[in-house]
Amino acid sequence: MEILSVAGLLLAIALAILALRRIHTLPGANAAKMLVMLLVAAAVPLIGFAWWGQYTVAGHRAFDEMDALYPFSAGVLGVLLTVVAALAAWWTGRRAGSHQADR
Repeated sequence: MEILSVAGLLLAIALAILALRRIHTLPGANAAKMLVMLLVAAAVPLIGFAWWGQYTVAGHRAFDEMDALYPFSAGVLGVLLTVVAALAAWWTGRRAGSHQADR
């Protein structure tokens, strides 16, 4: 289970970086940029909480046995938010590219 947590963390970091890099290359400030930034901003504390709850002594004391589902769920939600952010950035980039081709 620990390897899945580390893989999820690495996936979330890679997707967040990808989403932020892709969204900053687009011209103008629009709602999609704000959405991606908000999704990544919401995912960071969730992933931090998940890491703290699963891999630190204080986290183990605070969340033992069945309570460990809270940090695990926060980590899963954080990864899902970064996936959605990366997809939104990709989709916005595709739409911006198709609109520039129409000009």
